[in-house]
Amino acid sequence: MSLTNAFGIGVVAAVLVFFASLEQAWTAPKADVLPTADQVDDFGPRIVIEAVEITGNSSTDSEVILNVLSLKAGDSMRAGSAKLEAARYSVLSLGFFRKVELSMAKGSERGKVILLIDVEERGTIVLNRLFFGNSIVTPWWAGLDLTERNFLGTGIGVGGAFVVAEEGDAGGSRSQRSIEVRVLDQALLSSRFGWQLAGYALEASEPYRHGGEPDDGSIENFSAFDYERVGARGTLSSGGGALSRVYLGGRLERIRADLPANPMRVLPDGSLGPIDLQLEDGTSHLVSVSAAYDRDTRIDPVLPFDGDRLLLHSEAASDIIAGSYQYLSIRAKYQRWWQVSGNIHVVSAHFSGGLVLGGAPLFERIHVGDLNRMVSGRALGLVTSATPSLDLLDLSTDELVYGEVGGLAEAQYSYKLFRSSNWIYGGELFVGLGLWTLATTADVSPRESPPIDLLVDAGLRLDTEIGIFELSLANALGRLPL
Repeated sequence: MSLTNAFGIGVVAAVLVFFASLEQAWTAPKADVLPTADQVDDFGPRIVIEAVEITGNSSTDSEVILNVLSLKAGDSMRAGSAKLEAARYSVLSLGFFRKVELSMAKGSERGKVILLIDVEERGTIVLNRLFFGNSIVTPWWAGLDLTERNFLGTGIGVGGAFVVAEEGDAGGSRSQRSIEVRVLDQALLSSRFGWQLAGYALEASEPYRHGGEPDDGSIENFSAFDYERVGARGTLSSGGGALSRVYLGGRLERIRADLPANPMRVLPDGSLGPIDLQLEDGTSHLVSVSAAYDRDTRIDPVLPFDGDRLLLHSEAASDIIAGSYQYLSIRAKYQRWWQVSGNIHVVSAHFSGGLVLGGAPLFERIHVGDLNRMVSGRALGLVTSATPSLDLLDLSTDELVYGEVGGLAEAQYSYKLFRSSNWIYGGELFVGLGLWTLATTADVSPRESPPIDLLVDAGLRLDTEIGIFELSLANALGRLPL
């Protein structure tokens, strides 16, 4: 099957999945959080909700809460219905509240009740990420990613991010810049549909190795080439239940690359080999469609102690309509948390993987920093470090920068230090150990094992008014020129 045909099939499948989600609710979270169909309305006298009253929402419009609430005036159910707990989680899923409590008061006559919803708001200005560090090829980089998730109490999210990086010492380097702006509405016109728009632009200076051993990160072994990206992406979504959502999106992007003529690498035996920089020289365009699914049953989405989360994402690009690249990308992530003793001791499993087929540009391929937190990841699309992986198992992972096949499996243990109602809501200590791998499709062979290495991490996580902060071993290694 040609990639063009695969692209067409992928588009049709994505559309069918999206519209099928409009006809059914994806309600299969863990049984002790939300009920199955035969568990709903299973005990207690039958009641009718006469009205819904909301308190505690000083910054959030009540209509925002009512839009996601799975119960409304006029609904009939049993007094002990698990629908009440489902309704509580649908409000918590907004992310605007620390606590949501549901109770009932007597209505105007026997059998009728008033549903009372009391919420405790948390800060909605979230610092999603801080970008900073220095490396051998970049003297320093800095930036941040901020989101106001509940703009003026309307439930609309507005966000933006930027990164600046100083010009490096590798041949051909220049300073780097990246910026992004976003707007998001999860309940379009008070419906279960949502939308998101984002625009972005960046000026990149990508380092590449032209000599030296794989574990030698000396600056003289690297040069850099420039490219620019300007684009926009849009997404439509549908809430398939209190804890799941389906997405369908598209992207249009212009790329201008200034590639060196015939780049070559001096191999260890002294011979020369060509370097594929995985971009088209001059001006090119990227046109793609994407589909995604997100199911989240975590009781606490910031410092989880129970539940799971599944993320699936696929993207297909084609040159059928104005595009310059053809590829199919599939990414998946699954995380599960278990309480060992109350919610103080928690163990968790984390799995992620990706596959890229076809001629994807380098920025859409899997970067080593996407899998191994002990290496500097891309900062808003910018590569700021060329420091090789530590290669702890001596299986040649220090040669890896980009690949088309990759995965990570990690186990973590966390100890909950405290919960608080102050500016710092909670904290936990954690340790983690995992295995990761990255390879090109050309190197994947059933006769040979892929390069595998260890991920080791330990540190402190804090849940604060403006988001989560993580101080860890891997974070330090990824930001220092070691």
